[in-house]
Amino acid sequence: MERRTKIISTVGPKTNTESFISKLCVAGTNVIRINMSHASYAELEKIITIVKRINKSKICSVGIMIDTQGPEIRTAPITKSIQLVKGEVVHLTPKALKGAKYIIVDNLKQVKGLKKGAKVSLDNGAIDLKIKNIDKDKNVKCEVLDSGEIGSRKHVNFPGAKVTLPSLTDKDKKDIKYAISKGVDFIALSFCRSKKDLNELKKFLGKKVSDVEIFVKIEDQEGLSNLEEVIENSDGVMVARGDLGIETDITNLPYIQRNIIKIASSKGKKSIVATQLLESMIDSPHPSRAEVSDVANAVYEGTDALMLSGETSIGKYPVECVKYIDQVARNAERSETLHFENNFKQQTDWHKLAATSVKLASKIDADAIVVLTRSGFTANLISRAKPTVPVFAFSNRLETQSKLSISSSTQNLFLKFTKDHEKTINSAFEVLKKHYKMKGRKKFVVISGVFSDIYMLMLYKYDHLDNVI
Repeated sequence: MERRTKIISTVGPKTNTESFISKLCVAGTNVIRINMSHASYAELEKIITIVKRINKSKICSVGIMIDTQGPEIRTAPITKSIQLVKGEVVHLTPKALKGAKYIIVDNLKQVKGLKKGAKVSLDNGAIDLKIKNIDKDKNVKCEVLDSGEIGSRKHVNFPGAKVTLPSLTDKDKKDIKYAISKGVDFIALSFCRSKKDLNELKKFLGKKVSDVEIFVKIEDQEGLSNLEEVIENSDGVMVARGDLGIETDITNLPYIQRNIIKIASSKGKKSIVATQLLESMIDSPHPSRAEVSDVANAVYEGTDALMLSGETSIGKYPVECVKYIDQVARNAERSETLHFENNFKQQTDWHKLAATSVKLASKIDADAIVVLTRSGFTANLISRAKPTVPVFAFSNRLETQSKLSISSSTQNLFLKFTKDHEKTINSAFEVLKKHYKMKGRKKFVVISGVFSDIYMLMLYKYDHLDNVI
C-alpha cells in the first residue's frame, strides 16, 4: 500500500549533495525544501539541478519548495557564540554598545509596541529574556531568564509586539524571481498575516502565479486572526510551529494546529505540519516516544504533508529521519482520521464527481483510483476528499506532475496522452502493471476531464490486467 501522507525534507549543509538528496528520495521524500534564510543562489541552483536530474530516473517526480525568509528578526552574523547566564543583563541593540554585554539584532527598529516586563525569545524559544527598559535609541535592556548560548542568524521573537516589515521583502522578491527562473514548484510565504500579504505575492508573480503553488505560513497572532481569509486565498497552509509556539501560548499550540488543519480541509486546501517533528534525531539515531505520537497525531488530523527541517538539513541522521516518518505515517494511516474533509462544501459538479469517485472506490473495494489530468485540477479534487485507496494521477505535463508531489494519497506520474482516450487509459494501466507490480484481477475507478469538457467517470475491471471485463 502506498503512503498517503507526503514527506517534505529540508536540504542544508549536511545533505546538499546528489548522494544525500538521492538517499532522502529513496527513503520516501516527496518534496525537497530549500530555506532561503540560509541558502545562496549557487546552493539553490545546485539543489534544483540535482533534483531535476534525479527525477529523470523516478516514476514519481520529487517537487521543489522554497521557503522565503520573510520579515524575520534575527541576531546579526557573529564569529563567536555569546554565552548568556541566568540573572545577568544583556542589551538587544541595532549596533554595537560600549561597556555593556549586547546582542546585535537586525531590523530591531521595525519592532513596535515593546513594553517593560514583556518576554523576548531567542533561538526558537531556547532562551527567554525579560524586558527591563527601552531607551530612546531603541536599545532593549533585558534580564536573562535562561542560561544558554546564542549564535549567528538566530530567531528573535517579541510576542505581542508588531513587526512593521512587509511580509514580502525585497530579498524575498529577488529570491522568488530567481527560483522561478530555475523551475521550483512551491513557495512557502513566511509570516503571512493577511490576505493583503498574499495578494502582494500574487501581484509580484503576475503571469507566473500559475507556475507555482503558494503555501502560507501562519506564524503569529495576526496571521491567526485572519486565518480563514488567508487559507481560502492560498493553495495551502503550513503550521509553522516554531515561531507560532513562541508568538502564542505554547500550551495552546496543539489546538491551534488542529484548528488550522480543520479550516484548511473545510476550504479544500492542503496543509503541512512543520517544526520539531523529530527534533531529537538531530543528535540521536532514534526519535522519542512523544515525537512518534506527535507525528501520528498530525496524520490522524488529516494533514497532507509532514515537514522535516533541521533533522535533514543539519542533523546527524537525515535519512533515518525520513525512514521513521515514513513508517510512523504508514502505521498511523491504518486508523481513521478525524474526517475534517467532510466539512468541505461541494460547490460544483466537479467537486461532487470527485467526492463520488472516492465514495465509489470505497464501496466497491476498488484497488485504486486512476486520474488523467493536464493541470492537476482533477487530481487535487480527488486528493482533498482523502481517499484511502491509492490515487494514480497521470499527467502529460512535467510541471503538473511535479506539483502533484505534495498532494496526499496521490502518486504523481507522467504519461503521454493520445487523442484516443481508450488507448491512453490502457497505457496508464501498462505503467501500473510494470512499475507497481499489479497482478491478477484488479478493479479501478477512472476519472478524467482530459478528453472533453464533460468529466468522465468509469469503472474498469481487469482480469490479470490484460483484458477488460
